[in-house]
Amino acid sequence: GFLISKCCFPSFKAKPGKAKRVRTIFTSEQLARLEKEFARQQYMVGTERCLLASSLHLTEEQVKVWFQNRRIKWRKQSLEQQQAKLAKMGLATPQR
Repeated sequence: GFLISKCCFPSFKAKPGKAKRVRTIFTSEQLARLEKEFARQQYMVGTERCLLASSLHLTEEQVKVWFQNRRIKWRKQSLEQQQAKLAKMGLATPQR
């Protein structure tokens, strides 16, 4: 990923003692591998997470957070699909 220097944006004031985390930009290869692993299993822990992170040149924390975010996205998609099915059958009320 790219790091943006604080001097480029002087109006951003970080809170003392806690630096703002830089957003990870994943490569298409990393994303493809992460998606493949997610399709295989939705939870990645322990040694498997360590090995995956190492093979993708990421930290375990980055892999952990990616899986957390991907599970949220998956749940949201599943819920939307269920609501669409119910709406087709005329059993659901449309969302606001």
